[in-house]
This record gives sequence, structure tokens and C-alpha cells, in this order.
Amino acid sequence: MKNIKLRIVYLILCSALLLFALFMLAVNLIIPAHFVREAKKALISEAQYQNRTIPYTDDESFFDDEWNDAEEHFLTPSIVFLELDNANQSSGWNRDTYRLEKKLLEYCKGRDLSFNQCYTFKTDRHHLIFMSVQEEQDDWEKPYAYIMYIDIGPITRYIVTLNWAFFGVLLAISSVMCLLGFRFGRDIEKEAERQQTFFQNASHELKTPLMAIQGYAEGIQAGVMDAGGAAEVILAESDRMTELVEELLDISKIDMGRQLLTFSEMDIRELLYDSIRAVEPAAAGGIAIVPDFPEEPVMVSCDDTRLRRAVTNILSNGVRYARSELRLTCRADKRHVTIRIQDDGDGIAEEDLPHIFDRFYMGRSGKSGIGLALTKEIIHLHKGTIRAYNGDTGAVFEISIPVSR
Repeated sequence: MKNIKLRIVYLILCSALLLFALFMLAVNLIIPAHFVREAKKALISEAQYQNRTIPYTDDESFFDDEWNDAEEHFLTPSIVFLELDNANQSSGWNRDTYRLEKKLLEYCKGRDLSFNQCYTFKTDRHHLIFMSVQEEQDDWEKPYAYIMYIDIGPITRYIVTLNWAFFGVLLAISSVMCLLGFRFGRDIEKEAERQQTFFQNASHELKTPLMAIQGYAEGIQAGVMDAGGAAEVILAESDRMTELVEELLDISKIDMGRQLLTFSEMDIRELLYDSIRAVEPAAAGGIAIVPDFPEEPVMVSCDDTRLRRAVTNILSNGVRYARSELRLTCRADKRHVTIRIQDDGDGIAEEDLPHIFDRFYMGRSGKSGIGLALTKEIIHLHKGTIRAYNGDTGAVFEISIPVSR
């Protein structure tokens, strides 16, 4: 699973470009074509109404009925009438309109334009839909000709502005999404790499005791090893492998959100004493475990089995590196219980401190495992925190969990 982050970024950019292309198609082709059609409809409807022959009558309601019967479009109020006979004076009050109408007349002069038919005329800032109309009445000496037009140029200019605005918004959104997608893809790659490393290290850790068991079993079978001594090694390696498998299963359940805790009220001092008794056989070689607990009970709500395992993992680690003493203290305030485990060994190498809780991290000692990683996950399930640092006389592990309410 390589280059996931780049694939996500490319996918976002392609989607943004496709969306922008669809927007450009809709805004620059479909919408202008719609307004052109509506402008033509408005001109045709107005021409039909202007060519009606309405008899004279004193009944004003007649004109109201005739006006209401006429089909009116939303662009009808935008129609401009240009009289051909007085074209030079019709729009003299507006220089821009005057120039536009002058260009329109010049455009029409050299062309054979049919009456009551719509045409298009464009300039840099204007887009005219126009129609040449001729009205004939019995009492007029000659037909009355004029031009009706609708300028949809402001709409097209607004569409251009809308394009830039949409492009700016889309660019900003795409940039944010690319950044988030890049980070998300990077996290996926790191998780995939971590999982691959996890399985490789787990296989290596399981292979070591299996090889020892196989070697001693073959020695017994060949008759070159003492059965009693080989059996002890086989049992020890079997216990080691069983413990590792249990840790793998537990941490897998935690990753999948299936590790359900059973909380109950208990005195944390009892849990700590149980953890001390669990590691006393390993500390029989001269390592003294010194408890320092308050006299009054310290009540917490926890899963005693899981929390005991977390503390036991740290104690086992401390027994391995302590010279002569391992001190276990417990202090409580109104909100938290703090458990501190300190040995008198050489401490943790500075380069190893940031990775001490990583799974299968191999530090200066050359040993790896998931005991401390599992401990951290268990503490987090209890809404607590854990940290490791070097004290005056060795390594210090400090656990903080909420007290019972």
C-alpha cells in the first residue's frame, strides 16, 4: 500500500477539475443559451402584441383585458425600442447606449434582415438579441419600422465573475481537501507499515521459542539431552510463547474495539500487592520490591484483571533492569491516583524514551516485545495516562488513573 496519499490527492484534484468543468459547461453554455431563448421569446411575444389592431373604445376595461391576455416574459421589461427614423436622437442621453445602438444600426444596414425574426449582435461588453419590426395601420401613410432588442451582456459579464468566484472557492476547498487527504493517506501508509512490522516482529518473537522447543524435543528424541533439563526449557519456552500469544490477542482486541472491560470498585493497594506477589519469583535473585502505600484505602473503579496485568508488566520490566531495589509508590488526590514504579538501574537510553511504548521496539538492550505497548493501551482504556522518564536512580514509570466518584 504505497503512495496512498498521492493517490488520494490525485483523486481529489481530478474530482475538482471534473466539477469545475461541469460548472463551466452549465454556466457558460447552458445558462447563456437559456437566456438567449428567453430573450427571443420575449421579443416575439412583444412583437405579436404590438402588431395587434385594437379598435377605439371608451371602455378602459377592454384595454386591461387585452393587456392581461398578452403573454409577458420576465425579460419583457428589458426590451429597448430603437426607432429607425430618429435613431440619432433616441438615446442621446446615454453615450454608451448611443454608441451601442449606432453599432447595431451599422450592423443591420448592410444585411438583409427579415422582419419579426430574431438575430444576435455581440460587442466586447454587450450581447444583443434584436428583432426588426414593421407595423402597418390603415391611417398611416407608410409602415412604421423600428428595432426591439434585449441586452443580456450584463448577465454574461456576471457569469464571468461567477466563474472566477467559483474557481476561487473550489481552489480553496480543493487545497484544504488535498491537505487533509494527504495527511489521511499518510496515516494509512503508516498504519499499513506498522501492521506489516507488527506481523513480522510477532512472527519472529513466536519463532524463537518454537525453535527452542523443537531443538530440545529433537535432542530428547535423539537421546543426546537429559529429558528433565530439556523439559524445563520446553515448559519455560511454552509459557513464554503462551504469554506472547495472549498479549497479541489482547492488543488485537483493543485495536478492533472488542476489548470490553468489567469495572468494579476496589482498593488499588490490593491490586498492587497482587502484582508484587506475581513478580516475586523473578525478583528472588536479590531484587527487593519496596511498597510505599498510604494507610487508608484508595478506591478506584477499574477492571482489576487488566489493570493488574498492566502493573505486572511494568514490574517485570523493572525487575529485569534493577540492580537491587524496585520501589512502588501510590498516592491519591481528589481526582487521580498516581502509581510510580522506579528501579535503581541504568535508566532508559534517551534515544529509546520516545519509543518505549511502541510495539516490538528494539532498544539498546536488544530485546523487543509488546508488554509495554499493551500496558499503555490498558491504561488508556481506563481513561488514564502513562509516561516513562529517567529519575535520579533509574527508570521511572508513572501511571495516573481517575479515582472513584
